[in-house]
Amino acid sequence: MITAETHALARRLWDFHTRPAAPARTGHDLILVLGSHDLRVAAHAARLWQDGVAPLLVFSGDRGRRTGGDGTAQRWPDSEAATFARAARRSAPIPDSAVLLETRATNTAENFALARRLIAETGRSAPRSAVVTAKPYMAQRALATAALHWPGPRWSFDCFGGGYQGYAEGEHTHAELIDFLVGDLQRLAVYARRGWSAPVDIPDDVWQAYDRLCARGHTRHLIPGEPLRPAPAHGRARPAQP
Repeated sequence: MITAETHALARRLWDFHTRPAAPARTGHDLILVLGSHDLRVAAHAARLWQDGVAPLLVFSGDRGRRTGGDGTAQRWPDSEAATFARAARRSAPIPDSAVLLETRATNTAENFALARRLIAETGRSAPRSAVVTAKPYMAQRALATAALHWPGPRWSFDCFGGGYQGYAEGEHTHAELIDFLVGDLQRLAVYARRGWSAPVDIPDDVWQAYDRLCARGHTRHLIPGEPLRPAPAHGRARPAQP
């Protein structure tokens, strides 16, 4: 049973993680769809395409922890990119010409770096503006990763709605969501220190909520071997080459 106080702490992390998210306008060059186990992302990508946000959908992702069959779920028979593309086409009549599949990425940095390379290898012009869509709490981390691994376009983040309360649906539970919110906050600090993403300023009250959630046992998505409170990044992170 998750208490009201725990939900309040989790909402503080949710509000921080999702703060950059905003409804996408039309006129972008592409929509980058980050693969995961959550097919709601694919359906939302289809809506963005159908609304004319961009003419091209780039689905990115091999298999991750969950979709690779980690003991909590069955292994997906195909890559996240291919599975998402099929799911999106069930929501909208998307032609082959509007879809690119990047099926090798196993983390967010590779999502951007390998999608960037795919655009170049297929002879397409480098995008000037682009939208990335993923699970809502990925907003901060996705844009921080884009800043390093695909810095050319003007990036914005759009995601499916419902907010914190509406996220829990079917297999997606609030208990798991809170673990993800905690783990992704740690990743913002750790990945910036490792040079995998741009630094993000995390307010003290967000860290305090994180500490209290860790003390309540929401640690299942933390990075093994890293301290609960990672050291801040120093110096400038270096972007990966496309």
